[in-house]
Amino acid sequence: MTLAFSERGQGPALVLLHAFPLSRALWDKVVPRIDGWRVITPDLPGFGASTTPVPTIDAMADAVASMLDRCGVQTAVVGGCSMGGYVALAFAERYPQRVAGLVLADTKASADPEDVRQHRDRVAAQVETSASTQALAVTMPETLLGATTRAEQPELVEWVKAQILGNSAAGVAAAQRAMAARHAQFETLASLRVPVLCIRGAEDIPSTAEDHTAMAGAAHDALNVTVPSAGHLLPIEHPEGFLAQLQPFLQRVHGAHC
Repeated sequence: MTLAFSERGQGPALVLLHAFPLSRALWDKVVPRIDGWRVITPDLPGFGASTTPVPTIDAMADAVASMLDRCGVQTAVVGGCSMGGYVALAFAERYPQRVAGLVLADTKASADPEDVRQHRDRVAAQVETSASTQALAVTMPETLLGATTRAEQPELVEWVKAQILGNSAAGVAAAQRAMAARHAQFETLASLRVPVLCIRGAEDIPSTAEDHTAMAGAAHDALNVTVPSAGHLLPIEHPEGFLAQLQPFLQRVHGAHC
């Protein structure tokens, strides 16, 4: 599996993995403001220009590892938002020696409960039957974006809709099933000896404050931060709040590990 990706800058590597069902464009407001790092943002399998889906989160993590091999990168800070966080955790489980730090934004380390797994299966079947992501484009912005964003940044509602419509039914269905099948990653967090930034928007519904407290509590060295006036897509909803926490975290990681 060969991932399409963008990269900018020079220095130690920072990999940023996007949320479902979007693309690497999630990071467009963030990447130009990160200095001193080689920032790599892939389209995960089945999304954006990486058009071939894979069946598991582990396979997504393996695709990220292969991308880093092609880039000549051995060690990186790996960050992800929502589904990207699941992939970042899977990468840390499978390639712990390659992780200099973790950034977990609006995500969780727990597996899905049965009712959520069943919902994901229903969504996968629906988009396959209709061969369209149109229904998701109608319903998901309200879940993904915080109330403040929806009221004050209506252009982001349209942006999310366009992102969803730009992805294939096959990619969306495969990712839903992959997320449903993932396992908990608390043991992975407990085994790591690198800094972890757990950061979420205060208005995030899918990833709760309790989810982030549990992630931070499992890690050996974690910072748990909440940014006001943002929902599940913090990097695009409130890039300033995200960067205000990311940049000092990266400085700390650079001094200790890179």
